[in-house]
Parts: sequence; structure tokens; C-alpha cells
Amino acid sequence: MLNCKIHFVADFPVLLTLNELPLGSLTKPYDTLSVEIENEQNLLLEVKPISSNYFCESLYYVAEILFVGGAIKTNSNFLEISNYDNTNYEIKVLPITNQIKKKEQVIEKIKINEEMSAIIFDDGVFNIEINSKTKVFRYALKEKIYNVKCEYFTQNGNDFLYFYGKTHKNQDYLIIFNNFFCNLEICGDVIETTHNEIKVLNRQNDIACHGIVQKFSLTQNEFVLNDEYVVLINDEPKVVNEEKLIPLAFCEAVNIKNIKLARTYLDASLNAILTDEHILTFFGNYDEFVWNKYENKDNIICFLYGEQEKTCKKFYFEINKNKITNISCLD
Repeated sequence: MLNCKIHFVADFPVLLTLNELPLGSLTKPYDTLSVEIENEQNLLLEVKPISSNYFCESLYYVAEILFVGGAIKTNSNFLEISNYDNTNYEIKVLPITNQIKKKEQVIEKIKINEEMSAIIFDDGVFNIEINSKTKVFRYALKEKIYNVKCEYFTQNGNDFLYFYGKTHKNQDYLIIFNNFFCNLEICGDVIETTHNEIKVLNRQNDIACHGIVQKFSLTQNEFVLNDEYVVLINDEPKVVNEEKLIPLAFCEAVNIKNIKLARTYLDASLNAILTDEHILTFFGNYDEFVWNKYENKDNIICFLYGEQEKTCKKFYFEINKNKITNISCLD
């Protein structure tokens, strides 16, 4: 394999070294470090965290990047490889956070009532400790949370504790304990609660400004997901008329299962022959889709399939008068 390009990305600040040669630093989520590999040599990547911010904290580590069967592979659980076309590979560098051990640090103390209190502490991961006259209970949290408040109430003979907080991404956070068992732990852009129902809104940050609402209801003393639906953050979806944005807008509408909106980007002939099911399943079981990041070609969307080692299929969108007239897979 000659003239292969590797593009390194990360969502935490790191300094990268490749085969003992400094590559540079990644300090923002959209930063990229690209290097051209001229032959099929195995590579050794050093990942050095460069931030003291807890939420970006990671251990230093070294990982191998291997050429196997003409393709780039890795045996590391902390590198995520996306193969765009056997000449462009994106490698996402992941942090090692769950192995960090340090002295317990108290983050917040919460008085629940005269007989019960709670502590949020950090020993490498965030934990909550609930203390009553008869019990001490600890639970490892999935999120790092701040500004925590608690609501305590009894319903149907069960004691419920609602802990509200904010995550480091400024999302709403909620964890519910029922008689000291975790009943629900969730975060979202907006969380609304009653004693019987939880609604969670997550914005999709797409062109049309979609949001997904999940509704949890209390059933037999347990909150279960009983409804999920799409909403528009604004009254009407934003519809694009810029040709370069139309393929992405169409894919976002399909991804959110808004077929009505997706059809507004298709011309009459395609709308006549494509069923809703065909539109929903056309791209298969993909993990994510992105712009054609590493080639200067318009009207191509890259769909990535898989988890740690992702393969790419490129779909080309033919457009005439701001309508999609055909979609073809280039692979």
C-alpha cells in the first residue's frame, strides 16, 4: 500500500507521537492531524494527554497500528479506525479513564432530610453515597455531575429519591433510586419530571432542528420507556435550498425517520417509485454518516458501518434543480 493517509482525531486534548516522531497536538474536537505513510510499515502511536481538566483526563498509553492484508488494523481497544477508501483512514484516539485511581475527593454534599444525606465524590469516576440511619449505599455514576439537588417522596409504600444535576456538557441529568436501587439514570438537553412520568428531550443538532422525546412512566414501581417520538424544535423544519447541503439534509431526515421531510428533497420520479420502507432501509444498518471528509468531491455522503473498525460506503447524489434525481453507491 503506497501513499496511504492517516487522519488522527480526538475529543480530548492530546499530544501524538508516531514512531518516535512528534505529530503535534489535538486540542479541539474538530482538529485533525494527517500523515502520509509511504509503505506498509507497522506504526507505534504514543498518546500523551496534555490537559489537567478532569473531564479530559486520561492515562498516557502506546498503541500499535498494523498493516494486515493491505488494510490498517489495531489490537488496541483505544483506537477507533474508519476506512474511507483504503487510501484514507481516520483513527479516533480514545481516552483511558476507567483505569485512573486517585484519592477520594468530595464534590458535593446534599442534605435530603433530617435522617438522610448524600455525598457526590470522585475517585477516578463519580460516585454517589447515600447515608441513612440504617444504611450506607454507594453507586458509580455514568456521568460526572454538578449542582446536584434531591427530591424525596413516598409513593405506593416505596421511597423514591430523585437526584437532579448538570453534566460537564451542560445537559440535564437525573438519577432515580427506589428503596436504594437505581431505577433510572439518564441525561438529556431538557428533562421534565413528575412523580409518575419523565420526559427527556435530546436535540439532534441537524439542519431541520429535530429533537427526540423519550417518555418514561412509573409502572409497578419502576420507570419504563413507553413512548419515543420526533419533534421539531421550531414550528416548521428548516428546508435547505443550497445544492451542496441537500444530500446531508436528506440523510439527516432519513436518519430521524422523518420520511415526509426526506421526500421534499426527492424529485417526482423518485418519489413515485420509492416506498417509505425502501427509503428507510436503503443505506442499511449504518453506524453514522459524514461528509466526504477527505476528498474534494461534492454530493457524496460517507456511511460508516461497524464499531471499532469501521468500513465506509460512499453514496453519490445526483441533483437537478435542487432535487435528488438518483442515489448510487460508488463502492
